[in-house]
Amino acid sequence: MKRSLPLVLFLLAAACASTPPVPSEPVHVVLVGTTDIHGWFAGHVDTPEGGGEGVLWGGLPAFASYVGALRDLYPGRVVVVDSGDMWQGTLESNLFEGEAMVRAYNVIGYAAAAVGNHEFDFGPVGSDAIAHKPGDDALGAVKRNADLAMFPLLSANMIEKSNLQTPKWAKGHTIVRAGGARIGIIGLSTPDTPNVTMAANVVSLQFTDPVQATVRAARELREQGADAVIVIAHMGGRCTDLSNPHDTSSCPPHHEAMDLLGKLPAGTVDAYFGGHTHAQIRHYVNGVPAVQAGPFSGEFSTIDLWVDPAANKVVKSDIRPHTPICTFVYEGTDACNPRSAPKGARLVPRIFNGETIAADTRVATTVEPYLRRVAAKREEKVGIRTAAPFSRTFSGESPLGDLIADALREFASTDIAFMNSGGIRGIMQVSGLRYTVDAARDNDKEPKQRNRIVSVTLPDGAPIEPGKLYTVAMPDFIAAGGDSTQDVMSQIPRERIRISYARPIRDVLVEVLSKRQQPLEPRVEGRITVLNLPEAAS
Repeated sequence: MKRSLPLVLFLLAAACASTPPVPSEPVHVVLVGTTDIHGWFAGHVDTPEGGGEGVLWGGLPAFASYVGALRDLYPGRVVVVDSGDMWQGTLESNLFEGEAMVRAYNVIGYAAAAVGNHEFDFGPVGSDAIAHKPGDDALGAVKRNADLAMFPLLSANMIEKSNLQTPKWAKGHTIVRAGGARIGIIGLSTPDTPNVTMAANVVSLQFTDPVQATVRAARELREQGADAVIVIAHMGGRCTDLSNPHDTSSCPPHHEAMDLLGKLPAGTVDAYFGGHTHAQIRHYVNGVPAVQAGPFSGEFSTIDLWVDPAANKVVKSDIRPHTPICTFVYEGTDACNPRSAPKGARLVPRIFNGETIAADTRVATTVEPYLRRVAAKREEKVGIRTAAPFSRTFSGESPLGDLIADALREFASTDIAFMNSGGIRGIMQVSGLRYTVDAARDNDKEPKQRNRIVSVTLPDGAPIEPGKLYTVAMPDFIAAGGDSTQDVMSQIPRERIRISYARPIRDVLVEVLSKRQQPLEPRVEGRITVLNLPEAAS
């Protein structure tokens, strides 16, 4: 027994030496969040109104420079997170099924990312959007990205139907260290995920009650020694007034973020990073600092926490204004988006925390091969000329919507065609129909009322015949139940649904439109009428 004593003492000493000392003062932790980047890792080039030289704004190389400046100022105390919908949306990202995004996030040093609905859009690895061949894995692409990621994909309310457990490629929560404090991070996915992705790709998954999942995960993290617990959720809100973080009157309470935070017991979580709605939050909700940055890599959000590790609690918090992601800004502002540029303002280098922001070379080098490989595809001539730009709108009929819906209908030789709103970021576009909707039936005051349809007719005003069989062309996203079409599509006999995987919609449009008389003229025909449209949305 005496011989073993020195070994035991040594092991005890080693264990004590490996445990970081508990700070005697509160630790200032800086939480940085992005969301809904949707593949815009290279940023955007926009032209000021009235013309002029294009301006680059957004993008991950520039964002990495901001993160670096924060880490220089707060060494070891910056935690970077994302609230989902990372890689679907641009040619540069989609051609490689999000690989460039994941590798860039690795270089930036993200601590975790929530699982968004569009993380499932790519289906199996390869060109097919859903599994339809023997051996296909409907979750192949998201699993591959999870393997590539040096950070966990989190969703505490996503479980496999077969075993009611979190999928092996994801986690419900994680703990990271920041300046001696232990920060627990819970991920959440919107329960509406099956309606807003390729539904066929998530049939094996269930998206459960986020309130129960959060309470359970927070308890587990506290038991594991977390000093603070934050949520990164692909569940958002929409606040129109960000001037006073303590005034939530401009934030509809039924939106997912507000609803969740309103139902959580006090003290469950210490901060919240939302996403999904492509809108902004910068408010204290039920006592919790909650933020949501704008989408497409245009800005990031920041919450400061002062954490007392000795007491295992947060003693203070602060919400910073959202930070636009710019390497140059219009003089006197921190903004660089030319669409909102002050008249006559000139661009000057962006200074942030005393450092000049410039594209981070490590991130730029990481994504450059993907940009180079996609350049040829982007510059490919398709033989289509237009007389003027084809615009789109979020709230009604658009020239682009009419053009695409007509092309789908023509290619498939059907009576009717639909183009889903998400495909071109606008209201549902149609060909072979006219319809009227009442926006007042589905506003923030009546969240349960979803039937906005006032009337639907054929183009000449004739009514739809209930007993007649009409043929309809649409993207496979709608056919698979996306954009909340599950209730309708589930009532159509499966033998009547035929999905062609032979060609992407882009190639179909090129074939049809290149045969038309050139140049194409933008126009609308009054196919969609929207009643009671708020002035801000018109």
